[in-house]
Amino acid sequence: MQFYEKLDFLMNITKTTNSTLAMYTSLDASHISRLRRGERRLVKEADYLKKMAHYFISHCIEDYQIKTLSQIIKMQPEHFQDSKKATEVIYQWLIGHEETGHASISGFLDGISDFQFRKNTPVSDEFTDSDSKIPKKDVALYYGIEGKREAVLSFLSLILEADKPTTLLLYSDESMDWLTGDPSFAAKWRDLLARVILKGNRIKVIHTVSRNLDEMLEALSKWMPLYMTGAIEPYYYPKKRDGVFKRTLFIAPKITAITTSSLDMMTHQALNILFKDKKALAALTSEFESYLFMCRPLMQIFTYHQKQQYLDLLKEFEKDATPTLLKSNCLNWSTMPSTVAESIINRSDSDDKEKLIQYYYDRKEAFEKGLEHCSFHALLQLPSVTDVREGVVNVAFTGIPETSNICYTPFEYKAHLENTIQYLQKYDNYNIKITTKNRHDSFILYVKEDLGAIVIKQNAPHAIFAINEINMTAAFWDYLRDEIDLSEKDKTSTLKDLNDLYSRL
Repeated sequence: MQFYEKLDFLMNITKTTNSTLAMYTSLDASHISRLRRGERRLVKEADYLKKMAHYFISHCIEDYQIKTLSQIIKMQPEHFQDSKKATEVIYQWLIGHEETGHASISGFLDGISDFQFRKNTPVSDEFTDSDSKIPKKDVALYYGIEGKREAVLSFLSLILEADKPTTLLLYSDESMDWLTGDPSFAAKWRDLLARVILKGNRIKVIHTVSRNLDEMLEALSKWMPLYMTGAIEPYYYPKKRDGVFKRTLFIAPKITAITTSSLDMMTHQALNILFKDKKALAALTSEFESYLFMCRPLMQIFTYHQKQQYLDLLKEFEKDATPTLLKSNCLNWSTMPSTVAESIINRSDSDDKEKLIQYYYDRKEAFEKGLEHCSFHALLQLPSVTDVREGVVNVAFTGIPETSNICYTPFEYKAHLENTIQYLQKYDNYNIKITTKNRHDSFILYVKEDLGAIVIKQNAPHAIFAINEINMTAAFWDYLRDEIDLSEKDKTSTLKDLNDLYSRL
């Protein structure tokens, strides 16, 4: 069980309202509500957790409450007589297994950072060598997980045979075992899907965000090579579903489709139907499009050639004055002196230098306005003095491809560092924590609380992922908040470190 599920269970069994628990823990009722719905993730060592544990133990006094709770948390009923011990057990149960979310975020970010396009080893696949497995009839039936795999390979092979590219429509809230359970099949699936995209087909996929965070991020990681092509539009349905019946709907309009309905515990027996009948395809396409109309974009993916679209989005993102967290191994573009920014842009290969310089001034203005009202915390890894002196420190990649391979001159870096020190001294809301971990992360993580998260892949192939789904945004926020550790704000120490580097330069 995740934290929000445990909290909801305890509140239900003790018949506790949001407002009652809020008063006891000194939190807002809206904050309790969001914790209970899973829209805010657990904060490690938060003061309110032990208060919650004590509250629930003191309000769990009926025999049926004690019996039910003891079964759930694997605790002997007689131990409830020791209030102090029982409170500690409830506290440990509440915080248990919450590190998996951070591990999943970290794994997802590492996957983005490490990703490179590699030449695929051709997969020997009977489905691509012969049409003997492709159904001749307009309707074909397949059973269970093995049947679904066979149907999916036939589905992709039929798309490859089509004369014209199309936009595939994909949705499934069934277990991902059919894809993740067999590495050989997963390789075939990736190979065929890559060929489908190379042929000019695009994809609209509706992801299931009601999966737990680990499963969701694993699914996104599986799609990473395809996201990097820019050919996929991911969406999600924002409301809760009962989850009793599961559905798969894969459609290549006017070509073929797969549909499955199953109970969650019966996927191994589920009936998978592959269609080629034109009327059936039209009906299924209409059904998918009606569902898509109720969905929202899960994230936007910007590749090397979509600079302007990303810069437009970033401008809107930075206009919102909300608490902000930033993780980077580079100094922040927005704290760069104007002379340095203009010098770097003028050294670039851009044909539109004046527009990029104006973009820099717009970002700088939005950054300074935001600091007047909201906190901005950054986690920064400093380069070595030798790297700065040798001119091998890269400028942060912020979606401008022409600056991606430009390095600071020693004078430029020193000027940028000096300006960063001045921002720290001028703005109370601006804070930097220097990390001593020698990591070579090739990404920037930029999160605004309750608004969205942007992941910038700095090494080739460059890509930018903009996410605004509320639960994923909260997960990225909590991950980065713990990385920075906001409880250890020490601007004096940071200024000492920055001034020390400046003097050594």
